[in-house]
Amino acid sequence: MTIKIKKCTVKDAEELQTVSIETFADTFGPYNTVQDLNGYLDKAYDLNVLRQELNNPNSEFYFLKVDGQVAGYIKLNVFDAQTEKMTKNDLEIQRIYIREQFKRHGFGKMLLELGIDQAIKLAKENVWLGVWESNFAAQKFYESMGFKRFSEHKFIMGNSTQMDYLLKKKLR
Repeated sequence: MTIKIKKCTVKDAEELQTVSIETFADTFGPYNTVQDLNGYLDKAYDLNVLRQELNNPNSEFYFLKVDGQVAGYIKLNVFDAQTEKMTKNDLEIQRIYIREQFKRHGFGKMLLELGIDQAIKLAKENVWLGVWESNFAAQKFYESMGFKRFSEHKFIMGNSTQMDYLLKKKLR
């Protein structure tokens, strides 16, 4: 099994869109109406939106590939690209998703460690992320990696308002 991490460029926008829609729908589809889910997917993963995000110097996407196939990805934000007002000393992990057939092989941990390593390279003090209040498995995973809850925010999906917990890991 060959595992590679690849930094995404704007040339990867279509593949990123495919993986993003698939993994988000697999993760949250069972808990939302089709209308709410599709409305969110159409906005968040529109090709033009993804191209803008890929061209933003304060955001980075990375694919994790297994034997040449994209198994998952991570999106990192700093400065004004962060989805909440944080300091210049923070790095946000906005998205971290693994395709269903690649789950439970340690790939999520690899991507999370990549995000933490990037924060260390950039001399950030904290790494933070949001996790849905009902995603107990993800919360447990992040806590096992040293993240602690520090706040919460509302996440709007179509006509549904959900709550995300904000978790932070101090690096220094």
